[in-house]
This record gives sequence, structure tokens and C-alpha cells, in this order.
Amino acid sequence: MALGVDRDHDPHFPLEELDKNRQQLTRMRQVSSTWNDFLVSSPRYWQAINVKSPPQAIVAGIERSGSAPLCLYCLHSPIRSIQLPQSPLFRMRVRTIRSENIDAYRLFRGLLRDTPALQTLQLTEMFGRGYSGPPEDPSELGDLPSIRHLSARGWRPPPGTTWLVALKELVLSHHSGPNMELIQVLSACANLEQLTIVTGNKVMRDLPVATSPITLPGLRSMRLEFASNELAIMLIRRLITPQCLRSSLQIHDAKNLREYLADYRRFMSLEGSCAHYPESVCMAIKRPYAWGESLDYETNSRQLSFKTATAVEVRVFLDLVQELQGLYKGPSLTVTIDCPSEHAPFLRSLHNQNIQAIVVHCSAERSESPDILPRVLGPPPRTPVGPNSTIDWPLKSLRFINIYKASVDLTNFTELVEKNLHKNSKPLLEEIALIGCSFQGMELAEAIERLAAIGITLSTRQRKEDVGGCAAEASKLTGA
Repeated sequence: MALGVDRDHDPHFPLEELDKNRQQLTRMRQVSSTWNDFLVSSPRYWQAINVKSPPQAIVAGIERSGSAPLCLYCLHSPIRSIQLPQSPLFRMRVRTIRSENIDAYRLFRGLLRDTPALQTLQLTEMFGRGYSGPPEDPSELGDLPSIRHLSARGWRPPPGTTWLVALKELVLSHHSGPNMELIQVLSACANLEQLTIVTGNKVMRDLPVATSPITLPGLRSMRLEFASNELAIMLIRRLITPQCLRSSLQIHDAKNLREYLADYRRFMSLEGSCAHYPESVCMAIKRPYAWGESLDYETNSRQLSFKTATAVEVRVFLDLVQELQGLYKGPSLTVTIDCPSEHAPFLRSLHNQNIQAIVVHCSAERSESPDILPRVLGPPPRTPVGPNSTIDWPLKSLRFINIYKASVDLTNFTELVEKNLHKNSKPLLEEIALIGCSFQGMELAEAIERLAAIGITLSTRQRKEDVGGCAAEASKLTGA
């Protein structure tokens, strides 16, 4: 459908797209009187109501929707005043409430006591404002027997809210870190299938040591994002999710990783009836920010992501990768690193981990990018290398090397490859791809011919293809 009305009640359909559909409806009414009459007389096109519309437009939309279920939504732009009908019949037709606007929080909260058909609730509150004063009374949220999807940004339902047991999806974001109230809320969600938690950096109070485990027997996927290791551990040590198919954990300021290695191994383990050893995984050491590194390890069902400012944590991360590779029975590994990177030599510690692809991202604005080539391809430190000598390079499993946006001296590069990846040392290497790179030194055709003589294909492309992230790139390179 051109208007996408089939997704009016989809909790994952972007609000901006929903609002564009409403604007498209207005434009289509102007095509002709026939189109206008058809649209006005079709209730299915009027289910979504922007509560910031003029009062007369809201009333007209509700009337045109007939008896169809309603979706009330509000984007994040400022609000002057909102007027909604107060009739019980109107409230009983509300199936979906979605708002990104903190000014609409109280308005929608006031509707909840009399919306028995509500299935999706997405509300945004200013972080911290919802926690002032005494604890909330669960009855203030009303009885919502039909609710299945709850997204609470900057607030969360109080413990004792009876309808939590009916939830299938719960998203809690931009609130304080784990505390007893959060534990009680999660423990009440016995039928939960999808869980997302994104916390701030504040812990309201410590959890008791003897807090009971949180068992979510039907949970199929979860994404957890915390400001620190300590906040993450407070929760994941209590979670029991035997049926979870996909799990993702991100730590924004990872320190003292070695203290929590056992917890992260447990998070990445494949226990339960859904366990399948991955055939391929990927690891990345990138520098998205000037202050530190982003460390990622991802399988088709598990993901760990750390951000850290110290080289010590990078070494600990590499130790964790080796343990996880052993846990998964040695799947093929794609390694992605940024250039320049002082951590590239550390990758030699993974020489026995079935590395099949190395992806190097260089800076388009800087000229030091060739420095990473000898760091990754070159011999270990303090290895004597004569002018005519070759090195028995340890990465025997390597099949592909992709290098993006480097300034490559083809003369030096070709000699480096010939010394380190000669026929006797590289039983598997198939291709080196230079993508979006600039060249100097020998002619490209000569470099291609010389590498072909030792069984390696040298290819070039002008731009990086959109491969959809680390896991997708690993799949594309290795064919997994």
C-alpha cells in the first residue's frame, strides 16, 4: 500500500515514517474528488491520529475511522496544547499509543486507566523527572489486560504492576542502573520474549547480595547496554534465559575486564535447547572516537561490545576472544582493525584461531595507512630478515585480506607480500582486495602479475560496498 496503513499498529515502524504516511494521505486527497471521496469513506486510512493536529482535524479523523482500532502518536517537536475526546467509547478503541515527546507523557498516562484494548505503549519522559517524590502507585497505570509491547524511555513501570505478566516485548531506556525495583519489574515479566535495556550511569542503590535469580523462560532475544562493567554484572549474573536465541551486550566504559571474564564467558555461552556452534564469527578493534577503542566479538547469535581507553583492556579482550574461540570449537574468524592502530601486532597472538579474513580500514584523511601493512603482514618483532629472505608467516588459515582507503606503495607492498606470503607459507590465501585506495610505485598491472605468480589474486575497487556490518562482512568474505 502506498500509505502503509498495514503498519499503523506496528511497534517497530518508525514514527517518522508513520507521520509521513499521514502527510501522504493529505496529498493523495488532493489528486481528485474521486480519490478524496474514496479515502474519506475508508476507515482503515484514518486509524493513526497525530495528537498535535488541530482539534477539528482530530475529531474528523476519529469520525472517519469508524470502529477501527486507533493509534495515537506524537513526535518530539514542542507542544502547545492537546485536546482529546473524553468519551469511554473513544478510549476503548485505542490500541496503540506511541510518543517521543516528553511534554505528552502526562497526557497519555492519564488515558491508561480506561484503555482496555491497548496493546502497544511507547512513552518518553525526561530522565529523572519520573523519580521525584514518593514511589508511584501501580494502580495509576490502570488495568491493561491486552498490552503486549511496552517501551519506556526515561521512566519504568513501578513494581506490582499487574499487567507486566502479559508483556511480550519490554524496552527500558535512559533510566538509572539496575536496582531492586528493576529486578522486581523483570521478575514479573514471566512471558517476555524480547528485552532491551539501556541504562544511564547512575545506581540508585545497591542490590542485596541474596537477590533471587530472574528467570525468563520464554525470552528469545535481548539487547543490553550499560555504562560500566559493574552495572552490567549486577543484572546478567541474575538472568536465566534458557531459550534465548540472540543476545547482545554493550559496555560504554569498560575497565578491569579481567575481573569479569567469567561473567562474559557465561553470557556468550550456548547453553540451552537453542545452542548451535557458530561456523563463523568476527572480531573488530576500531577507533570510533579519539579517546579509545571499540572492541567487538560477534557470532550469528551472540555479541559483546566494549569501549575502552587503555591498551591493557585490548590485551584482555584478545585473551577473551581466544577463550571464546575454544568454547565454540574454533569457528572461522574475520578480524577487522582500524589504521593506524598500535594494537595490530597483538593480533599475532591469535595466529592459531582459524583467522580466514583480515579487514583493514584506513583513514582517508591521513597518510600513515601503509604503516599497518607490515604490522599485520610482517614478521614478529626481533625476527632477522635479510634482503633475500622469506618468513614462514604463522596465519596459515588466512584466505582473504581487504584493505580500505589506504595510500599504498605498490612496490613495497608487493615485496612485503612476496616475502611473507610465499608459496611455501600460505597454503590458503586466495585474494587481497584494495578498495578505495590510492597507488604509487610500480604499475598496478605489474603488481597483479607478480602476486599471481605466487598464487594470490590482487583486486581493486573504487568504493566500499555496503556489507551491513561486521557479521555481514564476515559472511561475505568467508562464504559462511
